[in-house]
Amino acid sequence: MPAGCWWPPRTGPPRSTPRACRGGPRCVSRCSRRLRSIWAADRASRTGERKGRAVGFPRFKSKKRALLSFRVRCKTSTAGRASIRVGDHAPRTVTLPGIGTVAVRQDTRRLRRMLAKGRAKILSATVTHRAGRWTVSVTCEAADLHAAACHQPRTPTTGWVGVDRGLTAFVVAATADGTPTLRVDDPPRPARSAMVRQRRLARAVTRKQRGSRNRADAAARLGRHHARVAAIRRRFLHEVSNKLVKTHDRLAIETLTITGMLTNRHLAAAVADASWGELARQLTYKQQWHGGHLCPVDRWYPSTKTCSACRTVAAAVPLGQRVFTCQACGYRADRDLNAAVNLAIWAEQHHARVRDLPAGGPVTKARRGKGSGPRTRADETGPDDAGTAPTPPGVRHGRPRRALSHNSTEL
Repeated sequence: MPAGCWWPPRTGPPRSTPRACRGGPRCVSRCSRRLRSIWAADRASRTGERKGRAVGFPRFKSKKRALLSFRVRCKTSTAGRASIRVGDHAPRTVTLPGIGTVAVRQDTRRLRRMLAKGRAKILSATVTHRAGRWTVSVTCEAADLHAAACHQPRTPTTGWVGVDRGLTAFVVAATADGTPTLRVDDPPRPARSAMVRQRRLARAVTRKQRGSRNRADAAARLGRHHARVAAIRRRFLHEVSNKLVKTHDRLAIETLTITGMLTNRHLAAAVADASWGELARQLTYKQQWHGGHLCPVDRWYPSTKTCSACRTVAAAVPLGQRVFTCQACGYRADRDLNAAVNLAIWAEQHHARVRDLPAGGPVTKARRGKGSGPRTRADETGPDDAGTAPTPPGVRHGRPRRALSHNSTEL
């Protein structure tokens, strides 16, 4: 082993400065043991014996292709002073170790108030350069929301609000009795409104020579344009989700096959610009923060074709028909409002209900793992319900039919 590697002394009191390796037999033995342990850990990682992702050759970041970012941990000195501080010199400043105090654009009043009261603790800070701007994200371990900001628990199964997502009307929310609670008719559609500028910037990139400085500048301008479009969409989605979560503790949202809708070349751009999946994601975690409930409705439930008054299912409702008219009872209502009411009705009827075969009926909040006999999914018809004979012993059961898909993560 060449000289220059550092090892602590084997015996005697610990020293402040480690002893240098001189290539003796003792050092060679220590280095051999270390190398064998490293090789064993690498082999265990590659074969799957070690937990976590397989370790490979280190991949270094590139300043041209990789995202410029780094993370620093918040350490506390012996005097009790944190290395990452917010609002130390001015209200809108963040102090980072090794860098100093930097000014920020957003207001830090809420974070400073939680830190002063001991309701939050800074763990780390991540500095990222994206689209020509430097951002610092502070990771905190914060307490739960205040009791006044959370929803009060309720025992009845009523009070659900159906949320219908669309393109003409972005969000329509209504209760089961037909009372509309929220309607957003004019979404910003940032991608469509900025498509002319995007095409011009994209052409400017392709007309520059590869590897040149002019092409890098043109690509940076296009990246700033995409970042602005994403910021406009993200701000609008947060506004809509906050209105829904802060005013309703029980929301029912339809499970949509967004990836399948994107295969339609006529609606793919509009569906991607609406970002329905991001809205469902925000509603999911914000309802958990506020102590509310979010019920995903079955993907195959015909909420648009069902009459909310007489429960009759129509044959088909074209996309151009904005007013729903029931042929059985003559009920007329807005297309999106009728769908939102049906979603609320479905949530009141099917929330936390599981088919219990030994008991012969639905049981609220029943656990599927308990009880004897075959278990079925929620709302799935079993042999006892259909009146068919049970499967004889020794016969292999076929693959069960997937009756519901509301457990899917795609909302």
